[in-house]
Amino acid sequence: MLTGADELLGLLLAVFPDEPPPKPFNVVWARALVSNQGVEPTIAARRAKMLPRRLASILEAQDFLTTSLGSSLPALESDLEVRTRQSLGQLVIGNLAERAFEEIYRESIGTTELELRDDRGARGETDYLVFNGQGRQVFRINIKFHGALFRRASELVGLDPEDCFALATYKIHAALNRQDTEHLPYLFVIVGIRGLTGLSVGESVPEDLVHLAALPRSLRTGGIRQFEDRIVDLLTVRPESFGLGSAIKTYFDQIKGADWYVLSARRADRLLRENLYDRVFALRVPRFTMNYRAAEVDMHFSLTKDLTPLTDFLSILRDHGMPGLVGRLERGTL
Repeated sequence: MLTGADELLGLLLAVFPDEPPPKPFNVVWARALVSNQGVEPTIAARRAKMLPRRLASILEAQDFLTTSLGSSLPALESDLEVRTRQSLGQLVIGNLAERAFEEIYRESIGTTELELRDDRGARGETDYLVFNGQGRQVFRINIKFHGALFRRASELVGLDPEDCFALATYKIHAALNRQDTEHLPYLFVIVGIRGLTGLSVGESVPEDLVHLAALPRSLRTGGIRQFEDRIVDLLTVRPESFGLGSAIKTYFDQIKGADWYVLSARRADRLLRENLYDRVFALRVPRFTMNYRAAEVDMHFSLTKDLTPLTDFLSILRDHGMPGLVGRLERGTL
């Protein structure tokens, strides 16, 4: 846990080494540049995107945290710690799943003309875009990780809990609309490891990083996602800096070695319509929104019967190219 202002200054510089964090933490970051790294105040103010006179007042303040943030360093409350760990853990899992998919894709496709491009920076519903040798986009990919077991799957949707994957109906609708608008196949790529959840992974995150990630929520300042994304990048790219090299490698190896599946938006929509009342139990539950607060209306798929193994999908793509896939994707057979 962060115990004082000096520790906060050092951690901010470690997490944001090259560019300032979101406001108002950029003010504290500028103070850290001056006091910890000896940067000239005018240069620190420019790098932090703030007025020099504002930084001058912070440097002169006896309690610069209260002057900068409107509060002293808040304690990390237990409920907030749990929520923050769960959020960070889920983001770490998602990040590792995306990296694992990149490796699987490149190892399977090899040096063909198809190119995988990262689209995560756009913060949309797409993780990757695939282009052909002429630079033309050929399909979109959205990676989904599932680790929690739907224990009542047999009772409520007629599927073995170990063979059940849930996908929000609105995501299916949005994906199909995107596909029809762009005339570009939209694919969900699914991987899961039972028991590997956001909270289980989040438990390994050092407490000072959890405390830092929780500060925007504690102080109600905004910038939550920017803090979390930067911390997750550090944990997955340089985990050894935080003593997590072995843990992150284990998570990565587990995810890469798990069973991966593909589901096209067209097939997801077709199966949804065919199994609407059997597999969307929310439609059969009285007062669903009252009894399951914050729950999404999900369609439940059989991993082994409704989805296509990623290895089979990539084999078709590698051996036959897009012509071998287009018909299957449009008919919803993949």
